[in-house]
Amino acid sequence: MSLLLAALLMAPAVQDVPQPPEEEIVVTARLRALDVHLQLDRKKRIRSCSIARTSGDSGFDRTACEATVACARTGINEAAAMRACVRPQLLAYARTRLGEEQE
Repeated sequence: MSLLLAALLMAPAVQDVPQPPEEEIVVTARLRALDVHLQLDRKKRIRSCSIARTSGDSGFDRTACEATVACARTGINEAAAMRACVRPQLLAYARTRLGEEQE
């Protein structure tokens, strides 16, 4: 069984805290190219995470995989809940990268 993170995150998510537009642009652009798969065993335990289609940024891909695994381990299996769980971690990664690029 696989979980397609890109499909889950493509739909708009409700955010309580407005983010600077450049962070949203970076995250949205990278998500469009990203395809994350979780491999599960028969008992629905996560065996592995893989990137089927990369965003072009290995750190972003790694963060997306780690966030997806962490969120899935909490029992999340619905699209809206997965978006709400994963998106803040990807935005935090984008903030960090933007800060590094601006220095």
